[in-house]
Amino acid sequence: MNTRLIRVGNSQGIVLPKKLLQQYHLAGEVDLQPTPEGLLITPVVKTRRQGWDERFQQAIAQGQAPEGELLEGFSDEAFEETEWQW
Repeated sequence: MNTRLIRVGNSQGIVLPKKLLQQYHLAGEVDLQPTPEGLLITPVVKTRRQGWDERFQQAIAQGQAPEGELLEGFSDEAFEETEWQW
């Protein structure tokens, strides 16, 4: 399949047919890898909450307690003492 390079601002790009985008699950962000044969385009798959554990560990190592600081400053003692009823 042949296609032409098109001008996109100061750069150039290509238009990929919808069929190829669907076949290779390309949408949003893609990864480009130069190879001896040409350019390899692969989808970027991000898992939800990727890297959260590492960031929590870093915060704890820096002396932060993310669980304790989560609700810091959010207090509704007045509501609990005057309006809440069992």
